[in-house]
Amino acid sequence: MRRFLLIAALLCTASVVRAQDVPSGARPSTAPAAGTEASSGAPTITNPAPAPTQPVAFSHKKHAGDGKMACDTCHVPARNGVTVAMPQASKCMLCHASIATDKPDIKRIAEAAQNNQLLQWVRVYRVPSFVNFSHNTHTTAGAQCADCHGPVAEREAITREKDLSMGGCISCHTQKSAPTGCDTCHQLNSVQLHAPLPASHAALLARLSPSGSPVMGQSIHRYFTVLSLSQTFTP
Repeated sequence: MRRFLLIAALLCTASVVRAQDVPSGARPSTAPAAGTEASSGAPTITNPAPAPTQPVAFSHKKHAGDGKMACDTCHVPARNGVTVAMPQASKCMLCHASIATDKPDIKRIAEAAQNNQLLQWVRVYRVPSFVNFSHNTHTTAGAQCADCHGPVAEREAITREKDLSMGGCISCHTQKSAPTGCDTCHQLNSVQLHAPLPASHAALLARLSPSGSPVMGQSIHRYFTVLSLSQTFTP
């Protein structure tokens, strides 16, 4: 069982490395991807999709633009600033208990707060689970919210305007002379598998299968072949 879990962890790690890695000696491209254009921070998506329908028609322009409210007034930092919270009804009512109380959306928010109901916001930006991202690290280094989210203070409704793919993030990091190594954003270590990865299939199999099981070895070798990992592991 222990060997099976270790192999499963390796295969997941290998898949991520294959998806994110580039041939030895090459550098990831920092040119804007197709459908984007160079801009401050991450590249801007040329034709963004329409903004999703939210539970209430919240205007970032009215709050962050006209009202000059700081982003963390509503998006309170959590987990030591690694993430930020999506505002809930009780937070909104700190202001709206006495502001615009006759508006239908505010009435809905007040009812949700009274009944301890969550506002089901539709997420616009989300990074994959295998990416280590900290809002605190970025803002401490001087990054602005607009670098990753676009000019939200000018928008009534928010849509995905910034390219937060790997290429988009590397483009921004390059602009700002920030690190671009794989381990900047990805955790490459597991319990018994440490970077750098073994130089060959044979070395990898030896590490995983001390007994040298030919069936297990052939299975893993076929898996790597299908993934075309020859750029990372040399047979």
